[in-house]
Amino acid sequence: MMKNYYLSRTEQELMSILKSAEIVTIQEVENLFPRLSKDMIKKVLSSLVKKGYLYRLKRGLYLVNEEPGKPLIKNPYKIALMLFPGYVAFSSALRLYGLIEYEAFTIFVATPRKSGEKEIGEYTIKAVALGEKAVGIIIKNGVYTSTLAKTFFDCFYKPSYCGGYSEVTKALYEAEKIDWDEFLSYFKRFASNSLCQRTGYILELVKDIGVDVPEDVIEYLRSRVKTWTKLVPTFPSRGKSVREWKLIDNLGEEKILGWAYG
Repeated sequence: MMKNYYLSRTEQELMSILKSAEIVTIQEVENLFPRLSKDMIKKVLSSLVKKGYLYRLKRGLYLVNEEPGKPLIKNPYKIALMLFPGYVAFSSALRLYGLIEYEAFTIFVATPRKSGEKEIGEYTIKAVALGEKAVGIIIKNGVYTSTLAKTFFDCFYKPSYCGGYSEVTKALYEAEKIDWDEFLSYFKRFASNSLCQRTGYILELVKDIGVDVPEDVIEYLRSRVKTWTKLVPTFPSRGKSVREWKLIDNLGEEKILGWAYG
């Protein structure tokens, strides 16, 4: 049964003004229609949501649909940051830097406190709380994004959010210039010994295939080697034992660098 998309005069007037916008707040509508009471504006917006002309992102924030009932997201990064204040991170940041080829439909946002997930149209917005590690931010392509060095730190910290070590190593190989001093500063401030061991091992692998990793970075990470650990903590303890790093490579070089040899 076809839905009734009939609009009242006030709804028509509002949509004629908003048709060129992507996102609108209730405050903006109040400014556009000062003659309407706040209660009336809430009723109009609620009606437009029910009829499919607006999509409620969160309280007081709406996505303007080009067609009734069909959310069309032009800038998923901008919407993601309005839903979860923070910065674009992990694989989404790698994509903004042009270091991942495919267009992912999961947008990652790093936040200081709030984790969460929300589906909008064809996209899934995933917020990951990093606490005090939610630093190292610039504006790139008009949105808050981690710096390139911080992006790689975050990817080593949570490799599952960037496609795993294979994507990390490929992105390192493709990156033109990394601020290694900044990169290392995050390990000195935030990293556990085991994270330093895992990262040092991976960096030695990519150094062997041509990535220009400064020796002082490797040496610092090597200085943090204390006890044995696994490359992938959640995998079984089966694999190659790397004595220099006191690390069990339970993933394998073929999976880490397979893209380079294929």
